[in-house]
Amino acid sequence: MSDLHALLFAGGAGQRLWPLSRKNSPKQFAPLIGPKSSFQLAVDRIASLVVPEHIFVGTNRAHRAILQAQAPQIPARNYVLEPVRRDVAAAVALAFFTLERDGTRGPVFFQWADNYVRNVDALLEALDVGHKLVRENPQRLVLLGQEPRYASENLGWIEMGTDLGEIGGLHYYVMESLTYRPPKSSCEQMLASGRHVWNSGYFVTTVEFMTSSFRSLAPELASRIEEIVAYRGTPDEQQQLDRLYPGVPALHFDEAVLERLPRGQALLLRRDLGWSDPGNLYSLKEALQATAESTVSRGSVVELHTRDSLLYNLVEGKPVAAMGLDGIMVIDTPDVLLVVHKDSVRHLGLLLQELERKGYSKLL
Repeated sequence: MSDLHALLFAGGAGQRLWPLSRKNSPKQFAPLIGPKSSFQLAVDRIASLVVPEHIFVGTNRAHRAILQAQAPQIPARNYVLEPVRRDVAAAVALAFFTLERDGTRGPVFFQWADNYVRNVDALLEALDVGHKLVRENPQRLVLLGQEPRYASENLGWIEMGTDLGEIGGLHYYVMESLTYRPPKSSCEQMLASGRHVWNSGYFVTTVEFMTSSFRSLAPELASRIEEIVAYRGTPDEQQQLDRLYPGVPALHFDEAVLERLPRGQALLLRRDLGWSDPGNLYSLKEALQATAESTVSRGSVVELHTRDSLLYNLVEGKPVAAMGLDGIMVIDTPDVLLVVHKDSVRHLGLLLQELERKGYSKLL
């Protein structure tokens, strides 16, 4: 795939994984599941498809040094740096309009770099099919959907529409609809229907299609971003980015673009990628668990009669002892201990706001 480029987004704060993930070391930089960070694993997965010179990274300026240390093979010029966070749509638009400004054209695979994939071969096969589909018609976006394993209310769900055909035995469908974090009852119905998949955040498209989609579907955002990238390569580039980017509309990518794409321009592939997104502490537990509702422990832990819990100990020489817990997340670090019920992990940001209000900002 010599014409394929890759764009990895690694700018999230990951506050729902606090205190394992913090402002200065978000989750995609931490080895939460294995010895490598999710960012490093994302780079490794595409090494056989994309040369390092064709890999681009969208991130916050504050994270550039740690990312370059973790993946030194990616050229420094390939980093697209946000001075501040303006939600996902702005980050995606800044990256794609920057690629366009620099003369990059054609097929591009892009993804969020904060998730894990067990079935790498299945991912590579799906990317190959997605690449063929966008070469056949550059005016489309191909989404890679993960076969759902349970009724998760922490993820996006995609409804499969008409079966349009197959390539190498892998069928592709019209994307009928997309729902971001639906309520539990809807998730259960979607799972039972057999017509829905999880949104993995893996896409294949072209630079031309993405920039034209932003121009037509989110014109104000596109106009602000184009004003910024017009200074690309000039002495005023950094100054104008710092001045103009904070005024870019803060929009979610799903709502700004994905949900508004015309029928037939968004295609869906369904695969079991072994994909998981540890977006909060309970989903991290689900990614690590051996069986449903089992307890997961890391570090020095002694537990009895616990169920559906996460016991994560990062403190040397001090065990965590637990008994009779059900659905409880316990995270012990050298500077803070967190205990939270699984039903509250989605709202952990409220606790972080209270910690900041009470003078504990340095822990965040």
